[in-house]
Amino acid sequence: MNPITRLVSLTAAAILLAACQPEEPPAPPEPTEPREPTAEVRVETGTDPHSFAEYEKVHVTHMTMDLDADMNARTLSGHVVLDLERPEASHPRLVLDTRDLDIRDVNAVQPDGEYLPVSWRLGEDHGHLGQPLIIVLPQGIEAVRIDYASSPDAFGLQWLNEEQTSSGKPFMFSQSQPHYARTWVPLQDTPAVRYTFDATVRGPRDLMVVMGADGNAFERNDTGEYSFHMPEAIPSYLMAIAIGDLVFAETGPRSGVYAEPQWIEAAADEFVQLEEMIDIGEELYGEYRWGRYDLLVLPPSFPFGGMENPRLSYVTPTIIAGDRSLLSLVAHELAHSWSGNLVTNAAWRDLWLNEGFTVYFEARIMEALYGEEIRDQLAKLAWDGLQDVVAEADPRDRQLVRDLSDRDPEQAFMRVPYDMGRFFLDWLEHEFGRETFDAFLREYFDHFAFQSITTEDFRDYAREHLVEAHPGNVTMEQLDEWLYEPGMPEFAIAPESDAFELVDESREAWLVGDKALEDLPADDWSVHQWRHFLISLEGEIDTDTMVAMDERFELTDEQNYEILFLWLMLAVENEYEPAIARLEDFLLEVGRNKFTRPLYAALAESEWGHEWAIEVYERARPGYHPLTRQAAERALGL
Repeated sequence: MNPITRLVSLTAAAILLAACQPEEPPAPPEPTEPREPTAEVRVETGTDPHSFAEYEKVHVTHMTMDLDADMNARTLSGHVVLDLERPEASHPRLVLDTRDLDIRDVNAVQPDGEYLPVSWRLGEDHGHLGQPLIIVLPQGIEAVRIDYASSPDAFGLQWLNEEQTSSGKPFMFSQSQPHYARTWVPLQDTPAVRYTFDATVRGPRDLMVVMGADGNAFERNDTGEYSFHMPEAIPSYLMAIAIGDLVFAETGPRSGVYAEPQWIEAAADEFVQLEEMIDIGEELYGEYRWGRYDLLVLPPSFPFGGMENPRLSYVTPTIIAGDRSLLSLVAHELAHSWSGNLVTNAAWRDLWLNEGFTVYFEARIMEALYGEEIRDQLAKLAWDGLQDVVAEADPRDRQLVRDLSDRDPEQAFMRVPYDMGRFFLDWLEHEFGRETFDAFLREYFDHFAFQSITTEDFRDYAREHLVEAHPGNVTMEQLDEWLYEPGMPEFAIAPESDAFELVDESREAWLVGDKALEDLPADDWSVHQWRHFLISLEGEIDTDTMVAMDERFELTDEQNYEILFLWLMLAVENEYEPAIARLEDFLLEVGRNKFTRPLYAALAESEWGHEWAIEVYERARPGYHPLTRQAAERALGL
């Protein structure tokens, strides 16, 4: 790795000013200016190349936040107290990650609760990594208080005005993964550090505050103040907060759904199987260790399908199809309660430990819910898509373990760690047998529970408890080929789907004129068969064919977003005029990157759509999340 090294300066020991004399509890300290340095020291990224935190020497164990949310100013402001553990007691400083934060004051918290002003300063700005906040730690100090405010443009927060929500009231939500928690809390923003937290947040009285923590209310209170406690230690990327006109619907004794009023009835019906899915997860891989599991349906501008915040997973409303056909995404976020949240990748080079395990676990939940046929359809879609990604990817990105030391960790999130990781585990299951492999996974989750680990930790554990415990099935050389070599191993096992073969037979007969469009058995197809069918039509049909398909299947009016997206991709390819108005509405309404990025890319590459796409994007931009804006602008060459 090539760690970023920067010289910053600070005093070598704390400068003692007049000590505050707080009552109990301590009164807020008087703000002080950062002191000028007298000695030079180095601050560099370390084991995690995307964090300045020197967590091997001093690390956060607990956070206590007290914040006010200003929906008009679009800021969170207040303070956070960080409890520390100091493995190297003489280490003279605490280094935190920040990005675009207004740091107003820093004080040490003495053992008697009194505040002690200390030297601190912000280091040089390093773009997406932000600025290190360097704080002098006197001997015996095991907590610090930081007063701060977020920026209205904080990358990890999206603020929506009244016109951008279905409720007609403002909304805010966070997206901390992979390294955006530092844009709304000063902390050690690395998945290698885990901590518990408490929080008190005050918002408008007509809105509800929720967090990925214990303590979420089931109805709005009259004060606008909400308190939370997270008893399980989590990494920073799982920090989550949302504020909006929210209501709650129960789906089971330990599960439910939050959404704006206009979405709640449909959401509760769509996710009625949530409690059953938790039970399936426990039957497969052991106890669900997070108390409740609730979903929060975010506005359509949410840039992802879901986010696995413990106790409160985010989901996009684009999976509310009315027929529960897109629940694989919910299965994925739930599976993260074991793979990712419970056992976490220690750095983003090892993302496959989170996502590959989770896609495998997701498939097992879907199999238990809907049977092997649906599992196989989903696997075949993933396999086919992965082949294209691997063929086109940068050579550095064709293997599970990837060097991201000189890149934005956002680039970790591509299909390789997800789907190649899943097919690696499929292969292990095939080679060792399901019973043996399930027992291994249960032991793995128990052994590494609430820890952050590396690929090498997994490799050592698999060697002892799988390869050597069951000799003659696989070799360590084969494991290493999966982990470290580019591309899929030749011995990988490709999934098959009889249901897709039937679709292919019908499609081919129709395209050559041996079968009429009206005779396609499409009414019996699953949503996944429809996806396979539409994907296979790229480059195969023209505008006249699209007219006939639209008359037969009313695809331009389709309400399932997965099917509609693929139809709109064909509309861009063929400049199918009847679907352009729906495409415009889609881009103005939906901010999910899975859909917007390829649509903008296809428009940019088309002969007719580039300038039109830019005009639509400029109108859609205010409602997009910063991540969606970033991806769209890259696609459009802006």
